[in-house]
Amino acid sequence: MPKYRNSLNVDPDDKDPLISRRSFLALMGVGACILGAAQLVNVSLLGFLYPNAMKIPPSVFSIGRPEEVLAHDGKVFYPKQKVFIETNSGKVRIQTAVCTHLGCTVNMVPTGYACPCHGSTYDRYGRNTGGPAPRPLVYFHIFKGASGEIMVDKAKTTLDWNAAWFSPTS
Repeated sequence: MPKYRNSLNVDPDDKDPLISRRSFLALMGVGACILGAAQLVNVSLLGFLYPNAMKIPPSVFSIGRPEEVLAHDGKVFYPKQKVFIETNSGKVRIQTAVCTHLGCTVNMVPTGYACPCHGSTYDRYGRNTGGPAPRPLVYFHIFKGASGEIMVDKAKTTLDWNAAWFSPTS
């Protein structure tokens, strides 16, 4: 700094800093603003790199080899695909376990099915008997795949519980 306020003469012996405190604080403020803006842009750009796709299971899936599936009679819940697999006398049928009201997973009860979320009830064939559910539970199309496994196509549905049976031996 000059010795005198209006003087441009600088004393060479003066130990003045190269930058004033005011300039330093101004530069720090501008730097913080630039850093904050860069982080905002960086976060928004990183959002584009991560896919927004939901992890939805495929509509065609395998439930296993016929000898494994038909080993016992009864109805079991397959949680990965949210379906009930019912086997009886060498035949199999697949029914959805998703409530038609708001998509909750229904539970098996002695009279059929019950939705724990909003109280919809279904009989043992999936017909809605009470609650807010607008439609019955559907059955999915079943076929034998090229590898010999029993395949289920969730895109093809039926409400006829007799036509939903599939016999892998025939």
